Amino acid sequence: MAKSMTHSTDTASVRWSCHRRRYGLWLSAWRAAGRLPVEGSGLKREGKDGIVFFIGNMSHGGGTERVLCVLANGLAGRGFPVSIMSLWGKGESFFSLDGAIKVYWIEKENPGRGVIGNIRALERILSRERPVFLVDVDIILGLYSFLLRRLLLRRRIPQMRWISWEHFNYYYHFRTNRLLRRIARELTCRFSDRLVVLTREDKGYYEKSGRLKCRADQIYNPDPFAGKEEEEGEERRGARLVLAREDEERSGREIVLAAGRLTPEKGFDLLLESWELLEKKYPRWELVIVGEGEQRRALERRIRDAGLTGVRLAGTVSHMKACYREAAFFALSSRDEGFGMVLIEAMHFACPVVSYACKAGPREIITDGGDGFLVEPGDVAGFAEKMELLMKDGALRRRMGERAAESVKRFEPEGILDQWERIFEETTQRRPPIG
Repeated sequence: MAKSMTHSTDTASVRWSCHRRRYGLWLSAWRAAGRLPVEGSGLKREGKDGIVFFIGNMSHGGGTERVLCVLANGLAGRGFPVSIMSLWGKGESFFSLDGAIKVYWIEKENPGRGVIGNIRALERILSRERPVFLVDVDIILGLYSFLLRRLLLRRRIPQMRWISWEHFNYYYHFRTNRLLRRIARELTCRFSDRLVVLTREDKGYYEKSGRLKCRADQIYNPDPFAGKEEEEGEERRGARLVLAREDEERSGREIVLAAGRLTPEKGFDLLLESWELLEKKYPRWELVIVGEGEQRRALERRIRDAGLTGVRLAGTVSHMKACYREAAFFALSSRDEGFGMVLIEAMHFACPVVSYACKAGPREIITDGGDGFLVEPGDVAGFAEKMELLMKDGALRRRMGERAAESVKRFEPEGILDQWERIFEETTQRRPPIG
C-alpha cells in the first residue's frame, strides 16, 4: 500500500512539473510577444521607465495643460514611454502631443459611472500600463492617486512610485473643494514618494508647514516656445485680426496685452481700475484681454459702466505667439498664481511685463526694474504708474524687452527635462513604501 501511494505521489509530481513547465513556456511566450507584462518590470522602452501623467482635463487650453504637453513631448522624445490619463475632456488635447503618447479619457470612455467608475477605470489602465511613475498634475488628484498607489495597486504594481506635481501655491485661495484639497494635500505630503512644486517660495511654505513627510523638490515650468521656429505668415495675420480694430480710427494702436481665464483670481477687475486711470491720457493705446471664463459678463458690465472705450475682451485665440509679438508690453494682475507661465511666454518674445508680486512665482521670474516691474498686490495706482512708465517711453520698453528675452533662457526645456530625469532616477533608487 505504501509503495502504491509513493508511486501515485511520484506520478502526480511528474505531471505537475510537466504542467508547470508548459505553463511557464506559454507565459514566457506571451510576455515576449508583449501580450502580458513582465512581473515587476513596468512598461519600458529602450531601458526607460514608463510614466503615466494624471490630469484633470487635457482639453483645456491653460498653462497647466500647455506645460504638461511640453514635458510629456520632451520625455517621449528622450525615449520614455509616456501616457496621459485625463479625468475629464472631450477626447482631444488642446495642445499637440507626440504621436507616441497615448491619452486615456476617463469619463468620456466611462460616461455616467461616477467616482467609483472612475477609480475602476484608472485601476484598469494602470494595471495595463504598469508604469514606474504615476505623476498627478494638481494635488487634488492625489485623492485618486492615494487610493490607487497605497491601497488598490500596492501589491499588483509594487514598483510604481507616486509623484505629485503641484501647480497651485500653498496659500492659493480656492473658492471650491477647499476641504477636499486640504485632505488631498495631507495625504500627498504624508504618503507620496515625491512632491514637485514650481517655485522656491512655495517649497519654503511646505517645509515651514511641518506637514511634509515626503521629499519635496522645486522645478520651474519650461518655456513652451523655446527652441521652436517662430512662424510668420498666417499666424501673424491671424493675430492682427484678433488684436487690431477693423475701423481706421482704431488701427495702429499700441497694445497692452493681458491673458488668462476670466476668474476672480486673475484680477482683471483690478487691471480695469488701473486702466481707468490711464485711458484718457493715452487715447492711442488699447488694453486687450485674451481668455474666457465665468467673469466675462461682470467685466463687460464694468467696462460699460466706466465708459471705457479702449478695452477689449478678445476671448480665446489660437495665435498667442503672434499676440505676444504685437503687444507693446504685458500686464499680469493676478491675486494668486501657481507660477506665472504667461510671464515667461511674454518675455520670450521680448515683451516687458508689469506684474503684481503675488504668491507665488512673479518674484522669481521678474527682475524688478530690469526686465519688468513688480508692484505690491492690490496697489491699483502703483500698477497704473508702472504701466504709464512703459506707455510713454519706447526706449525703456525696448531695453526691458531685450533683457526679458535674455532672462527667460534659464527656463529652456532641456534643462527642465534634465531635472525631471534626475528626480525619476533618485525616486527609483529609494525603496517605495508598500505598507
